[in-house]
Amino acid sequence: MADENNSVSGASSSEDGSTTSVQTKIKKEPCQPKGRKFSVTFDHFRALTHHTVCSSKFVCFGHEWRLQIHPGGYTDYPKPPKGSVGVCLERITANTAGKWPNVKYAFEVKSPDGRVSLQAAVDKQHRYYSNMSHVCYLSTRSDIKHRFLDRKSGALTISLTMELDEFIPKNPLSSTILKLFGDEESSDVTFEIAKKEDITKKRKRDKASSSVQLYAHRFILEHTSSELAALCESSPEGGMNAPILIDDIKVDVFRHLLFYVYGGNVSQEYFIANAKYLIDAADKYGVVNLKLEAEAWYVHSTKITADNVIDNLLYADAKNCALLKEALMDYIVKNKKKVIKKVSFKEVPGDIYKDLLAAVSRVLEDSDDDDGEEVEEGKDDYASMGIGVLRQKLHEKGMDIDGSRDTLITALKKIS
Repeated sequence: MADENNSVSGASSSEDGSTTSVQTKIKKEPCQPKGRKFSVTFDHFRALTHHTVCSSKFVCFGHEWRLQIHPGGYTDYPKPPKGSVGVCLERITANTAGKWPNVKYAFEVKSPDGRVSLQAAVDKQHRYYSNMSHVCYLSTRSDIKHRFLDRKSGALTISLTMELDEFIPKNPLSSTILKLFGDEESSDVTFEIAKKEDITKKRKRDKASSSVQLYAHRFILEHTSSELAALCESSPEGGMNAPILIDDIKVDVFRHLLFYVYGGNVSQEYFIANAKYLIDAADKYGVVNLKLEAEAWYVHSTKITADNVIDNLLYADAKNCALLKEALMDYIVKNKKKVIKKVSFKEVPGDIYKDLLAAVSRVLEDSDDDDGEEVEEGKDDYASMGIGVLRQKLHEKGMDIDGSRDTLITALKKIS
């Protein structure tokens, strides 16, 4: 059995002809304060033919639970397509611990490269008056076998997220720091952001008439942006307390960058309208997470065409935007005939072609059969993974996640 601090659980036992319990690996994943996330791995999914298969037990919110899956297709309910693989959550603990927990829960399965995801969730909380949750449907058995099993072991991993539906106050530290944003009285740094782009050297020495001042704190900048902190440590004319002139970023963009540094959230609308401005600013001042978030919004809000693919490719290469570059490479491969006719690659740096080959490999892999190309036992196939998966693996290890595909893969190989 695994409690909330353990990573692996499993004791196998056979119950009857239609229901069986199998040994499963259960790992607790990082999640929000009110939530818990577990990855439950069923080995050798192709060999599971019972009507119902139960996972090993795990503990969450003071109760014992396990997953039940219907690997051969759940047929007791007429709504889903016949043969859909179903999954549900079972509470094992007897009613001796007081109030039943009110929880929201969701299931997710991902393809081995992390690029395809299936999610199933209950829209509102399920009150556990009975021991069994509703059955959620993932996909057909053939689709699960073809796209979502581990290439080496044939295992199916289901991510379970459980969220306690109770009011729990948050730690106030983040909101306290956010309240310091723009506070002139407590600040010890002043940024002067010029409204006009063409500023002469003389005006750099003098206070610009068309400028906006934003206030910050050295201590916060030292822990969130080494580049901004370095500006504070330099000795501008006028002494250490003189305003620091920012003359190459729009006022509103720099304000949002500082707001993010203090723990604030940038709205979806602002990301979509100003994604490239935010990428440029965050890249220059080393606010990595903001850069990657802006990049993701740019990728998902920009329509890639044969007319803009090269300009975007050159921009992605210049700013080291690996996710954008991956999306562009995928577009080129999937629209190769149109691209060959309309696009010139004369200005493209030679090192980009390696990313292009990686995109070809991913597309070919998507069309492989169930078995696919074998991977060396005990090693991850980093070359076929998407940028998002590579970044997530490094983030979980506390490593730097800003860099090219080669940089990310090299870092993963060093720690694996």
